[in-house]
Amino acid sequence: MTRHLIDIEALPPGDAERLIARAVALSRGARPEACRGEIIQLFWEPSTRTRVSFELAAHRLGLRPLSIDPERSSSTKGESLEDTCRTLAAMQPTALVVRHAEAGTPQRVAGALAGTGVAVVNAGDGARAHPTQALLDAATLADEGIDWAGARIVLLGDLRHSRVARSAFSLYRRLGVEDLRMSGPSALLPDPDDPAFRGVARVEDIDAALDDAGVVVCLRIQRERIRALSLPDADAYHAAWGLTEERAGRLRPDARVLHPGPVNRGVEIAPGVADGERSRILRQVRMGVWLRMAVFEWVAGAAESTPSA
Repeated sequence: MTRHLIDIEALPPGDAERLIARAVALSRGARPEACRGEIIQLFWEPSTRTRVSFELAAHRLGLRPLSIDPERSSSTKGESLEDTCRTLAAMQPTALVVRHAEAGTPQRVAGALAGTGVAVVNAGDGARAHPTQALLDAATLADEGIDWAGARIVLLGDLRHSRVARSAFSLYRRLGVEDLRMSGPSALLPDPDDPAFRGVARVEDIDAALDDAGVVVCLRIQRERIRALSLPDADAYHAAWGLTEERAGRLRPDARVLHPGPVNRGVEIAPGVADGERSRILRQVRMGVWLRMAVFEWVAGAAESTPSA
C-alpha cells in the first residue's frame, strides 16, 4: 500500500512516533537504509531549507532527487497540475514532494495518482499543513529528552496564517502534551472555533503566555501584515510581540527556543535570543535532513513492498 505524508492527522497510529524516533536515531549515527529510485520535487513556492534538506535526505539514502521548476514546466502552457503530476508519475519515481500556496493541493495530487504506487509528501500547502516541519521540531526536542506530558509549549506570532502551527499543535496533542498555548496580536490569532487549535489556550498577554514555558516556537511575521496591524513598523511589533531578551528571561532555565525559519531578526525574535544558548534553530535545520531521510525510508519501504502493477 502506498504511503503518503499529507498531514499529521492522516498518519497511522504510531507512525509519527516512529518517524521521530528514527530521525533521532539517524542523527546519532544509525545506519541509513539503502533506497533506490527517484524523488521529484515540485515547489510552487520558494524555499531554501525545506527544498535543500529534502534533496540532501534523498542523496544520503541513495535516492536521486530531481527538482522541477513549475515556471519552466508544461503548466505554463495550460497543463493542469493534476496532469503534470500524472505525467511525472508515469515515469515511476518513488515519490513526489509537493509545496504549493493553495491549501489542499497535496491531497489533490495524491488523488490524481491513486493506483500508480507513487507516494506524495507534503512540503507545505497554503496555511493548512506542514507535517515534516512539525515532525522535525518534535524530533529536535525528543533528541534532548523532553517530557511530553509535562511540557508547556508556546507558539508566538501569526497563528492565523501558519501551517506550521496547525501541524505542530496536531502533533503535540498526539504526543500527549496537555499545556499548549498561543499568543499574538488578536488580528493574527485564529478564529475561536478553528478545530486545528482545539485544546490550545489563547493567551493575549504575551508575558503571561511565556511564564515558566519550556518550549517557545516563534513564527515568522510577514511585514505586510505588520502594516495591517495598529503598529507603525517592525520595531514596534518586536517591542509589543517579539521574543525579546527580557521576555526570554521569563522562560524556564532549561527552555528551548525554536523557529521554523526564515528568521526575521529583531522582528519576531531578538538576535541575542536567536543566537543564544536556548536557541535550537540550527539544530532544527540539521534535524530536518534526518527527519526527511526517515520519511523517505518510510515511503520507499512501502513502495518496495507493493507489487508492480
